Amino acid sequence: MIATKRCPPAEGLLATGLYYVYQGERKLGEESFQIFELPDGQGHYLQSALVLQWPLAHTQRITLELDPTWRYRAARLEVEAEGHLTLARYQLEGGLFTTRIEAAGRRPMELTYPWGGALWDYPSGLFAVALSKQLTLAPGDSAPISLIRLALPSLEPTPPLRCTSTRLFDHPHTFELGNFLVKEFAVLFQAQELLHTWVDEVGVPLRLERYEHWELMRFDLVRYRLFH
Repeated sequence: MIATKRCPPAEGLLATGLYYVYQGERKLGEESFQIFELPDGQGHYLQSALVLQWPLAHTQRITLELDPTWRYRAARLEVEAEGHLTLARYQLEGGLFTTRIEAAGRRPMELTYPWGGALWDYPSGLFAVALSKQLTLAPGDSAPISLIRLALPSLEPTPPLRCTSTRLFDHPHTFELGNFLVKEFAVLFQAQELLHTWVDEVGVPLRLERYEHWELMRFDLVRYRLFH
């Protein structure tokens, strides 16, 4: 289990939580997260720590930097496995999406291509928070979206995929944490569902189901605290 300490809330802290990650009934790991609002309306800062047994045993540290409307500025991923560290940074610069990946034993990889307003996806509840904040569909509506998937464990981005996002009708749903009124979203690529999320009124996913390497992973929120 990820160790946490009880202490007074940090300045700007909006929410904290813990996900359990499953593949079927098999528990793969845990992800703990914090969501901060930056001073003077500068935006938001999200961070998490993840311990996962898939596709091999490893730990992750993730940060997302978002503007006041929850749009991307930058992301940083660190994956440590078998004593080796892979570090990736993703940055929006104008209309370009730039990536730099550093890993032991190989030259740094740098990629740049047009961003085009694409949303970012990665096997983390933290990325699902940012994604859900940007899906502004009305209940029952669908719309095309572009999705950049950041692969695990290589951390390399895919070229933007043309997907369809659908918001199902809001409804009450029971989770391990209790009863919530949820917004439910599905993202499909070529008729294959990639993501399915149930989010609360704040926009934090209470459950996330996603396919990674065509295997279904499920993130269940088991501890959750809102400060604002």
